[in-house]
Amino acid sequence: MKANKQITLILFSILSLLACQKNKVLPIDNYACNFIFNDSSAVHPKASIYQQILDDNIREGLVGAVLLVKDKNGMWIGSGGKADIASNVDMKPCNTFLIASISKVFTAAAIFRYVDKGVLSLDDPISKWLPSEIVERVDNAAEAKIGHLLSHRSGIVDYYTDRFELDRVNKVNNHFTKEQAVTYIYDKKAHFPVGETYRYCNSNFVLLSIILEKASGQPFESVYTNEVFSPLGLYSAYYSESKPIPDGCVKGYYDLYNSGELTESQNLYQDELGIGGDGCIAINAYDLALFFEQLMKGALISPASLNEMTDWFDLPEDWHWETYGQTENGYGIEKFNTQNGVAVGHTGGIDGFNSYAFYYPETDMSYVLLVNNTRAFNTSKDQIFKSVSAVMFE
Repeated sequence: MKANKQITLILFSILSLLACQKNKVLPIDNYACNFIFNDSSAVHPKASIYQQILDDNIREGLVGAVLLVKDKNGMWIGSGGKADIASNVDMKPCNTFLIASISKVFTAAAIFRYVDKGVLSLDDPISKWLPSEIVERVDNAAEAKIGHLLSHRSGIVDYYTDRFELDRVNKVNNHFTKEQAVTYIYDKKAHFPVGETYRYCNSNFVLLSIILEKASGQPFESVYTNEVFSPLGLYSAYYSESKPIPDGCVKGYYDLYNSGELTESQNLYQDELGIGGDGCIAINAYDLALFFEQLMKGALISPASLNEMTDWFDLPEDWHWETYGQTENGYGIEKFNTQNGVAVGHTGGIDGFNSYAFYYPETDMSYVLLVNNTRAFNTSKDQIFKSVSAVMFE
């Protein structure tokens, strides 16, 4: 009964916040962007087909989207819908989006960079790197190793607790830090003993970001920049704890009632950003595809680390995702056994954004879909994947 009252209170708070929010009109120039490579999408032989798939599904309820497909004919990037409804700004292929949990793969890559430097090991107890207060007050932190965090097998509970959600919506901006987020799991019993099974948990990657700061002696922003963004030339990639939403990032929208009435959701998602390594990066579709391709081709981490990252293990059945063929997981990266072969990548979602990024190593193909609205029963995102897959592999 108490839990139901708590959920009702959270929902009421969210409704009140959204009802009071006013959409801010921004100049069109705020969303100006350009690619720094020669984009040949216009001459791609399947350009009209991919664009039609995107347009058809935007009419089914998406605010805006960017779709990237790399098939045997090369790369195509297209867009549709709006980057900002109030300002009446059309979406452009180069626009940046918040990619939510796909950021976890960037964090994992940074961990493996420090493994390659000989600073970290997946067998390191996390207690070696974390403040004593966290180790003492987070259940399982004394026993878990870095590999358990990367593979979501630590048993540590998620900081997305009822208390966190209430605090998140009770103020316009809480400016949560990594350390503050972790306090929401203080003295809470772990889900299971370390290593027993798999349970997806954002706390794992917040703890990894704290470990990376300790191991590197740098702010986490610098770790991302120096170890991932700069080495791969990801010019649009952005992460900041002081200003988590970059200028020019498209607006996110939320359909709370699943009625088609959309509201800007920044007041909901901004407190999910700037916390740590679990989901805070903004980037465009091209750079996101480039990240996964170069990561899997060995341009960022050593062959030994790549083998460790992709040491796949079976997921419990209740964590399978049939639409994308997800039945296995790795160490900071996910595997998708699709009808067209194995894809590696990740997905992400926060209030107002959904993101999908897959790379097919066997065929050197890529699929990225970035969407700037969430709607409870909208199936367009899944339909885009099915329709595009049927075309890109024919």
